[in-house]
Amino acid sequence: MRFALALLLVVSVPLSAMAQGTDLLNKAAKGAIDAVLPPGEKAPQPAAAPKPGDMVENPPYALWSPFAVGTSITTKELVTFSDGSVAAPSVISKLVSKSKDNVTVETVVTADAASKRAGVAEQTKTLTDYPAKVKFEDLGTAAQANATVTEGKELVKVKGKEFEAAWVETTATKGGETIVEKVWTAAELPGGMVKKTITRKKGAEVLSTSTVELVEYAAKPETAAAAPKN
Repeated sequence: MRFALALLLVVSVPLSAMAQGTDLLNKAAKGAIDAVLPPGEKAPQPAAAPKPGDMVENPPYALWSPFAVGTSITTKELVTFSDGSVAAPSVISKLVSKSKDNVTVETVVTADAASKRAGVAEQTKTLTDYPAKVKFEDLGTAAQANATVTEGKELVKVKGKEFEAAWVETTATKGGETIVEKVWTAAELPGGMVKKTITRKKGAEVLSTSTVELVEYAAKPETAAAAPKN
C-alpha cells in the first residue's frame, strides 16, 4: 500500500502551489517593469483580484503551452518511510497535443524493483488534459484550515544550468498529522516543477519523507509557424 502511495505522490504538482508560484513570478515581472519606467510615469494598474466564478489562467496550461509537442521531462522520487523502507519511482511527462484551448500531457510512472516486488505495476500511463482557463475556485488557492503558507525565490540548478525558481511552502495539520510541502517552480522549464519535498509527521515521529526532482528535460520552444491549433 505504501509503495502505491509513493507512486501517487509523484504524478502531479498541486494546483494551489503552482498557482501561487505563478503569481510570485508575475509579481517579480511587475517589479522589473517598475524599475525601467521613466521617472514620474506609473505602471498600468493591475486588474481586480479574481473572485469565485471568474475564469482565470490555468497554471499547468501556461507552463506547458510555450513548448512544442514532444517536449518531455523526467523526474525521480525518493520516498522513505518510518520503518526504513524506500520507494524510488521515476516519471516521464510528455506534451502530446495542444491547442489554444487545452494541452494534453502523457505521464508514465515506472516503479522501482522494491515496489514491483510489493505488487505495484511496473508501469502506469495516464493522459491528463489541462484547459487554458479554469474557474478561480477550481485552482484551490483558498487557504486550508490550520495551514500556513510562505513563499520566496531562489536560484536552482538543473543539469548544470541555473534557473530562477519561485517556491511555496505549506504546513498543514489534519487528523493529528502535520504535512509540510514545498514546491519549486520555474516558468522556463516545461511543466514548471523543479523540485518538491513532502514531510509527514505525527507528533515527533516522521511517518515519511518524499523528494521529487527534475533530472532531465527535452524542451523545444514553440515556433511561430507551429503555434497552438484552433
